[in-house]
Amino acid sequence: MSTFLPECSISPNLLTIIITTSPVPSAPSSGLIKNTLASLPDSLSEVPIVITFDNFTVALHKRSRLKKGCVTQDLADRYPAYIENVRKLFGDVACSSDDPTCSISSSLNRDVTFLVLKKRNGFAFCIKAALDYVKTPYVMIVQHDWLFIFHPPISHLLSILQTEDEVQYIAFLSRMSLNYETSKCHTHRYYQHIFSQARNLRSDRPLSNDLVACLHWFDRPHLCSVETYRQIFAMPMLKRGDFIEDTFGTAYMQSMRDAPTKEAAFEKWKKWGAWMFYSGNGKKVTVGHQHGRMNLLGERQEERIKNMIKLNMQNHAALAGEENGILSETNNFIDGFSVDIEQGDFTLFFK
Repeated sequence: MSTFLPECSISPNLLTIIITTSPVPSAPSSGLIKNTLASLPDSLSEVPIVITFDNFTVALHKRSRLKKGCVTQDLADRYPAYIENVRKLFGDVACSSDDPTCSISSSLNRDVTFLVLKKRNGFAFCIKAALDYVKTPYVMIVQHDWLFIFHPPISHLLSILQTEDEVQYIAFLSRMSLNYETSKCHTHRYYQHIFSQARNLRSDRPLSNDLVACLHWFDRPHLCSVETYRQIFAMPMLKRGDFIEDTFGTAYMQSMRDAPTKEAAFEKWKKWGAWMFYSGNGKKVTVGHQHGRMNLLGERQEERIKNMIKLNMQNHAALAGEENGILSETNNFIDGFSVDIEQGDFTLFFK
């Protein structure tokens, strides 16, 4: 297991965080996205942020279909207040301006741009819209209901993105991808070859044991070069309303499976250079998913998240000193917790 040098502050000229949000049942509370912001590594405190607020259609029935951007009239009525509450998280807001696709405003306190989209875009096209306001060569993509529960070495990963052409995308480990390399390598005849060749490719490079080939392109929090995303969006594959992992990600994985040989499959993977930060040799969750249907409220919840991250970082440091690297029961990652709040219990689910 690798130990990491202390993180330095990330230059605001290097990385922009893109956060996508849309109507959530907890609106108008900004608690969901506030927890996401509170979980970000301190090294990102100076980087620009672009937040996209997606639009929607109003459901003719009484049930929302949030992934389809279809919401009830009640939720639609609460959405403007949600947008305003998210803006308030960053202090005073400058007057907004309009273009044909969105209303634009910014924080007076730090480099944060708010894009209120005039049409329903879906996740992929929200990213595409945000890229027009990005001035850095790299982006971190974060959806409003994801948290960092362990702080990865962002500055070191960005250095790898800058210096290694074979690395274009770095995803972070979630609960559903624990032991990713081990569990995936036998599910297709080419995968073992891809994993081993990817390991060989970086065997003499920084964090050689902490990055493994990623056979998909996940929407979950990740780092990527802006140029790579511009190339992806230049293809006709993605449509308004799509998720990247359901379209491009699926096609990327299928291209490896359909290759005539294992060597050709490796080249298909290498074309887009997708990797995963393999924390704890695939045993330590880095990002977790919040339950967007709950209200996330107050300083108690924010403090609980910070304490959880601190504990995970301490556990990682302790594990790095163990010769055999075996996880003890007390050092297992935290995969869920409950917080008592005035309106009821809130449970955080990681997936």
